[in-house]
Amino acid sequence: MDLDRKKLAVLDLTHGGISISKCLAAAGSEVTGIDVYGTVEPGTLLELEDKYRIHCSKTSLPVSGFDILVAPVHLDSTYPMLVEARTQGKKILSHHEIVGEILKGDSRLSDIKTVEVTGVKAKTSTASLLADMLSRQFEVVLHTSRGLEYWKAGTSSLIYRGLSITPGSILVAVEKAFKAGFRPNFFVFEISIGGTGTADLGILTTLSPDYGIANNKALASEAKLQLIRHAEPGSTLLINAGAEKALKAAKTTETKVLTFKDPFIAELSITPDQVADFVLETGLKPEALAVSSELEMLSSPSGLSESANLSGSSRSTNLSDSSKSAGSPELQASPMSSDSGIRFMHKEKEIFSASLRPGYNISAYRTAFVAASAAALELGIDPEAIISVIEGFKGLSGRMQEREMNGISLIDNSNSGMDILSAEKALEHALLKKKDEKKEGIILVLGEEASQVCEGLPPELVQCFVEKFGRKCRQVILVGERMKAVAGENISYAQDLPEGLSKALGFAEDEDIILSSVKCFR
Repeated sequence: MDLDRKKLAVLDLTHGGISISKCLAAAGSEVTGIDVYGTVEPGTLLELEDKYRIHCSKTSLPVSGFDILVAPVHLDSTYPMLVEARTQGKKILSHHEIVGEILKGDSRLSDIKTVEVTGVKAKTSTASLLADMLSRQFEVVLHTSRGLEYWKAGTSSLIYRGLSITPGSILVAVEKAFKAGFRPNFFVFEISIGGTGTADLGILTTLSPDYGIANNKALASEAKLQLIRHAEPGSTLLINAGAEKALKAAKTTETKVLTFKDPFIAELSITPDQVADFVLETGLKPEALAVSSELEMLSSPSGLSESANLSGSSRSTNLSDSSKSAGSPELQASPMSSDSGIRFMHKEKEIFSASLRPGYNISAYRTAFVAASAAALELGIDPEAIISVIEGFKGLSGRMQEREMNGISLIDNSNSGMDILSAEKALEHALLKKKDEKKEGIILVLGEEASQVCEGLPPELVQCFVEKFGRKCRQVILVGERMKAVAGENISYAQDLPEGLSKALGFAEDEDIILSSVKCFR
């Protein structure tokens, strides 16, 4: 698509629109940025005007003066400029699509393979595991909600921290990687709500639980199908075998389609003729199923199953980098064990088996194990390297890691992608741990550090959670200003995660479990 000398309006400067606008302006387009949420600082808008020649507005403008509108998939479809553009037949591109066009024009990427990972769950863990696997034979730059990292030979170094996973952030990630002097064999991008259409390999982890976007006028699952509908002919798609909607869309593409299945992750029902290419096999303890069933009977299909997702180098020798937050109590690795191993199958033939280390809940990583392993095999990685990564894996910080905090057992599930369903699964795991290890009680730390982190954690869902599951916890500490609206028994409040953990330590006794489920950047 020729964007040179085109007049473009980029809607939403808050979620990646600024980087998109800068790239378009640098390519010769006449760009106007629309701050649809009114959240961009005046000084930033002035800089865009003066330094980058990008016109800026905090209000809607007539669309007659533009050739193309660029809008994020999560913007309300009734936004005045979108309504007017549809009426006048103006071209509207998503942020994902325009980023794809920009990437296609970047000659520096011509010899570099790219992988994009999207979905509701397991995006970060899938991308991170895959980067480690690829790094055993190649050089990799990984961009996830954990940060921008360079991977080689199983070791990572931090390039930059603080980017979101909006499509516009890919442009920043690429620029920062090149500016730092890296020329990797692979870029691996975690991306929210879709794909750019430029990936050599696109991975869809899950489509469920689905949720509303664009002021609940659209479904996130439809937006995520951009990964498939915009895929380059000749590229490869790796899709969860239970994502029926995605598989149907893939039939209309000129791509190689591979499927994977985690038999313990419920997407949609899979019919007998839908045999997945790659399957993960692992055991579940009967007690786990019993606890899961108990929680499922208590949970509300219309409430707790919603997702709230939107949207100098330091050395690390594995994926479980767990640098301490300022003011946080001391954390130590937990000696507790996890399930013993997994078997990885391709077309009903075992490719490899791997034993698993203790210290994290493997049920939170099953989708990532199978998706990352399948992708690594497709990209030419030896099974021995994949086994080495899986057997050395300790879990990702804030994603169902088991640790000790000042001698008290801690299940750490605090991260930017945490939602109410994740909190439910974490409580399920804590209850099982309590039963297995004869622990006394659970101290739950739940909430958000900032309501704008991936749309925050809706207080109404937290209220529902507390009403249904609060009695299973000896104490509930709610984090964040908005959580003060939530009421219940045995509840106290904290401003942020460090304060919440400190309060939890004050309530906890030696044989208790502290469960941390706070939506926050780590």
